[in-house]
Amino acid sequence: MTRLRIADQRPIDDPATWLACGGAVVALDALRNEGLLVFGAAYATTDLMAFAVRHGTGYLRVAISVDVADRLGLPPMHNSFRQSGQGGFTVSVNARYGVGTGISAHDRACTARLIADANAQPDDFTRPGHLLPVVAGPRDGDGEAKVARQALALVEAAGLTAASVYSEIVSVQDPTTIMAADEAEVFARSVGVPAVWISNTAPQHAQARNGRNRMNKHHVGEDPAQAIGGSPSSSHMQSSHIAAVVPILS
Repeated sequence: MTRLRIADQRPIDDPATWLACGGAVVALDALRNEGLLVFGAAYATTDLMAFAVRHGTGYLRVAISVDVADRLGLPPMHNSFRQSGQGGFTVSVNARYGVGTGISAHDRACTARLIADANAQPDDFTRPGHLLPVVAGPRDGDGEAKVARQALALVEAAGLTAASVYSEIVSVQDPTTIMAADEAEVFARSVGVPAVWISNTAPQHAQARNGRNRMNKHHVGEDPAQAIGGSPSSSHMQSSHIAAVVPILS
């Protein structure tokens, strides 16, 4: 199976450090019983997008705040979520420049990075497109907006620009279904990335005898940011360091 690693670096167990260095993590949701592949939109590469498409559904979303949606002129697909404050899907987008049809891994990576760019403007995008922004809802929300909130909280806690690419993972055991949390835990280990629980209680069958997650100790409640202990040290956030550890596949 294809493995994700960070160039010239040994494996990193801490999800915050891994995300800050441009890697992906597997978020394990016990309540929804599924795994999500999550990475910072600012560090979206063609390889990461291709990995997400290969192992996911191809239905890639970018979690953003309502402020980002307003700045980029991304109206809601349905007005109800803005009226209720619950978050939800905006119109889909492509980057206007530097892309082809917008559907390739390269093109969607370009679009994701542009969404995360604080200098991006509404005219930098065409609508509709092939990447779906989702405005994160409140912590007590539900549905897609809550999933977006969890994905966004993970990258924010790692000190990244507030935009997060996420996708469900397709089960290896049964490719007609979404990967359940316990299988996703094993998958994360097989591809060499950290996993983190993002729901109130991990399922009993996914815990070791000592009560900890079989793979690692990361396990949180409603706020996913708690799972990765806040932002990494400043040494991990230096742009020169980040540029030296671009995610690659092996």
